[in-house]
Amino acid sequence: MTNTDYNFPADWEEMSDEQKCRWYTQQRCRRQAMRQDTTVGRALKKQAEQAKREAETSTAQQAAETPQESKQPTAESLPS
Repeated sequence: MTNTDYNFPADWEEMSDEQKCRWYTQQRCRRQAMRQDTTVGRALKKQAEQAKREAETSTAQQAAETPQESKQPTAESLPS
């Protein structure tokens, strides 16, 4: 048997191809259901999006409030 992340039932070898196909389909459906959007997932996603917007707004406000410094080297920044 090949290496997979499925936990096969004890009677796997005795199952027909049709039964194996049905079993695989049910397992894939279960895994997909576990990955689907949930109330907690939506709340966390909303919280992350809000934090990102706040960070972008904060960065934009700071950029607007601070004058652009010149990029010319000063005597202190030049190597001796």
